Amino acid sequence: MLKYVMHKIATAPRSEVTMSAGCLKPGCGWTLAETADIDAANQACMTHTGRNGDHVLFAREWSDVAVVRRLGAE
Repeated sequence: MLKYVMHKIATAPRSEVTMSAGCLKPGCGWTLAETADIDAANQACMTHTGRNGDHVLFAREWSDVAVVRRLGAE
């Protein structure tokens, strides 16, 4: 007999979401190291565009530690 149990996934307590970024303008090579300060990371991307007007596309990578919890009884 199979039994289905509902689950939920979320960022684990006491962990933090981090972001890194890289400019997608061919030949640029600008990157931003992984940081938990998301506002500062976004500002760094916008500052890069301010200094290089046609550098408007960025690859942003997000990372966190996730935990899965059962929502129903077994």
